[in-house]
Amino acid sequence: MTAGDHRDITTLGYVRDAYAELFKPPASTSRHPPLVHRGYWARMTATRTLCDAFARGCGEERFNVVNVGCGYDTLAMYVLDAHGARARVVEVDHAEVIGRKRAKCERSEAWWAATTSGAYAAVACDVRDLGAVENVFGSDGVAFDWSLPTLVVAECVLAYLPEGKSSELVGFFGARVARGAFVAYDPIEPDDAFGQQMMKNVSSRGCAFAGIRDAPNVRGAIARYVENGWKRGTAYDMNQVYARLDASERARIERIERFDEFEEWRLIMAHYCVSFAVNGGEGFLAGFDLGATSS
Repeated sequence: MTAGDHRDITTLGYVRDAYAELFKPPASTSRHPPLVHRGYWARMTATRTLCDAFARGCGEERFNVVNVGCGYDTLAMYVLDAHGARARVVEVDHAEVIGRKRAKCERSEAWWAATTSGAYAAVACDVRDLGAVENVFGSDGVAFDWSLPTLVVAECVLAYLPEGKSSELVGFFGARVARGAFVAYDPIEPDDAFGQQMMKNVSSRGCAFAGIRDAPNVRGAIARYVENGWKRGTAYDMNQVYARLDASERARIERIERFDEFEEWRLIMAHYCVSFAVNGGEGFLAGFDLGATSS
């Protein structure tokens, strides 16, 4: 989700985000259609729901959140606003993105206070390079307490990595996070007719889902976790995710922009998934999940 997309769903009322204005691009007259806005809402709500579930699962204990490939997302301040002094957030992305994000954050008193207090850190790192990731979290990198419960978030990151690199990254954290969780959002199903067109569309924009076949479906997403240091994994396509989100919130956002392209909507949602994994002793994050399915 770009900063412009985030601005649009905030302006339209899908989400409330006081920090979205920090990263808004120049005004544009073009917008995505309503079904795309609804999909962005589902993705953002699912990620934040899982962040809140993780915080609850940690009780009163302090915890870390690592946002991998953070872009201009405002997840960090969502976590810090919601969970206060219990949380520490570390964000990593390419140097250009981190430089711009730091400059924008200086305009926010709350974000700047979190930075100066040590509750927030933004670190330049090419996550395709496992050695660079190791340096970020090593003795010469950002101060990081691996003994605390740690949540790793990677939204639309793993599929962009070169083939095999997503498993390395998942395994890096799986080997170090004794108590914690990993949450990811990714495209799936690249080989059916819709998936093939999706792949072509992404390639035409100068990028590619180079690593999508590391986890080409929900089963693959689960396998990537359990084969790389995580005790248990779960994955839902976005149709399943949407059905598990709060029914009253779904009813609210469905009134914002109505559409009737339901077949297309379900097809798009079937080609993205939210997956998550847990490490820890018996009972730790036992109920870590999205809500129960509702109609």
